[in-house]
Amino acid sequence: MAWLVYGVVESALSIGIQLWRFREMEVLPWQWPLLGMLFAAYACAGMVAGALGGLLLNARKTPDTHRIFAALTVSAAFAANLISAWPLARSEQIVLAVAAVLIVVFVAALVSAEPAKRWNFLAGPWTVSLLLLGVPSLSRELLTPQDSSLKKTGLSILLLCFIVAVAAAVAYIRKNRPATLVSQAIAVVGAIALFSAAVAVAQRDAPVNVNLSPARASTPNVVLIVMDTVRADHLSLYGYSRDTTPNLRQFARQATLYTRATAASDFTLATHATMFTGVYPDWNGAVNSTVPNPIALPVGTQYRTLAEVLRSRGYWSIETAANSGFLAAWTGLTKGFAIPDLRRPVTLSSADRPFYLRERAKRLLAHIFDTGAFDRPHRIAADINRRAIDLLDAAKSSGVPFFLFANYMDAHTPYVPAPPYNRQFSSTTDAPLDASALHDIKLQVDAAKRTLRPAESQYLIGKYDGGIAAEDSAIKALLDRLRELGLYDNTLIIVTADHGDTFGEHDLMDHFVGFVYQELVHVPLIVKYPGQHEAAKFEDLVSQVDLMPTVLEAIGAEPLRELQGKSLLHATADPGRVVFSRGTRSPLVGLGNQRFGGLRRAIFSGNLKLIGWTAGPPELYDLTSDPQEQHDLYQPGDPRAQELSKRLDDWAASAPHHASQGYKLDRSATERLKSLGYVQ
Repeated sequence: MAWLVYGVVESALSIGIQLWRFREMEVLPWQWPLLGMLFAAYACAGMVAGALGGLLLNARKTPDTHRIFAALTVSAAFAANLISAWPLARSEQIVLAVAAVLIVVFVAALVSAEPAKRWNFLAGPWTVSLLLLGVPSLSRELLTPQDSSLKKTGLSILLLCFIVAVAAAVAYIRKNRPATLVSQAIAVVGAIALFSAAVAVAQRDAPVNVNLSPARASTPNVVLIVMDTVRADHLSLYGYSRDTTPNLRQFARQATLYTRATAASDFTLATHATMFTGVYPDWNGAVNSTVPNPIALPVGTQYRTLAEVLRSRGYWSIETAANSGFLAAWTGLTKGFAIPDLRRPVTLSSADRPFYLRERAKRLLAHIFDTGAFDRPHRIAADINRRAIDLLDAAKSSGVPFFLFANYMDAHTPYVPAPPYNRQFSSTTDAPLDASALHDIKLQVDAAKRTLRPAESQYLIGKYDGGIAAEDSAIKALLDRLRELGLYDNTLIIVTADHGDTFGEHDLMDHFVGFVYQELVHVPLIVKYPGQHEAAKFEDLVSQVDLMPTVLEAIGAEPLRELQGKSLLHATADPGRVVFSRGTRSPLVGLGNQRFGGLRRAIFSGNLKLIGWTAGPPELYDLTSDPQEQHDLYQPGDPRAQELSKRLDDWAASAPHHASQGYKLDRSATERLKSLGYVQ
């Protein structure tokens, strides 16, 4: 029972503190089975410990000795786990000392009756668990890094004294009679039930109120769906060999497919800012920082977002987004949304919390089960749809025109799509890569210390493609709901991605790396205009800067003067058009690798693409004959390269200068980005 109680206390403390500190966190439906797996693992550990105790304590089989032995095994495992993670923080050193004292006390109690009688009250499973977990939970989870070591140490000692005093008082009241197995089991079940009920009540969605007046029936609605980190060449709709998007292919039969859509950057904040403002990142200011905090800069306050513009015209602007890091309020991208839903799951992975045994339990479970979901830091498509459909139902009931923005992240690192998509394109024999291993590989590849191995690439791409398939299914469900509500025909529906991803191409991994190769900036774009029922295809260059002017024309609004894009509603071929993209690099990526220095920008004209680099020579590619950019055509005297270089330089020189604004991200924003792997 001691091991199961430990699991309950560990989960209650870690989850409860997260829910208290970060109001945007919640325990999602798919996380409850994971907690059940953990409890089962701890229960099994307890049974093994009990069997071992039965063998070792054959001469002294009493309830007290079994209880003390169980407490000893928990304390010893806890201490061993901490030692394996050395060096430790101050709070972890304190609790290691506590564990060592408990081990000595419990061994003495097993050897001699007198210590057993004196210290028996410490062997209670709740007492042991709180003594082991209380100090690190207080110091690492509740207090901040800015709190002094003296304060943390003092409060830790007070907490330990309080736990011991309460345990002694309870033992005195009970006259040192230990709780029976039945009463302990009832306590465990009651604690789990009480915690689950409290979480369920705390997480209930508030009623949705639409405080707007109904508009003319002809006013079109707007739905913008962003598939986070999805590159166009991994959609079967764009010719990919795997059928990752059968539902989008069906959707495109009554929509317009844009085959050459280009992302404004390789980074979430910059690209969403472009879609929401209609200007490139160098103008809207949402670019990378040169320091880790802030890791990126928000949208300039002088720009009105799409949600703000539509809200000013009577639209109910609502969003539900899985990317809670770079779409949060600090970025400026929530401006205008009446309901900005950016909730995120509680963290169940504890690789950076060595005082939890949970990581060890997870590794044991990984031998039997797929434990990837423990590392998932974002809501899955089903979570997004659950909220999006509630919002659509409210919009239908109110009769107001609405703008719904939905962001899915199932294809984002650490690549853990939900069943059945986690196995759709992956073999059961593939060696799994957890989030920690994936992070290490990415750092090594981007630092040019190694390349991605074929087996690793196969595994990651299989999971990535499964994530795309999960999003494809969710999009179908969302569109089906629009049809059921009678809203589909009069709704402008845009399905696109913010940027792509890399799996070893050009010796790169992931995104937010500062490069602008096609795997990072060629994105899908499918638009269903109000009243459209026939398929169409547009094969000229388009950009994310075109989305805002397209929406404004589709709803009959005047374009804003600052917009740099053009409406696609009645677009025709324009051989002279050029579009641009900008590399946006995290300051934590590519350290020590000169390839990651400087700034890369790209200009697209016709079939040509020139990449300018402030720290080296340009690159020139013919995307018609070389879509994977394997053959650099750049020659210093090439007139095509000279013309494109001049146009790119002139364009970059005309961009305004953006300062870091001298601010730092708060703890909540930092934790959001940390959970997604963007900050250390």
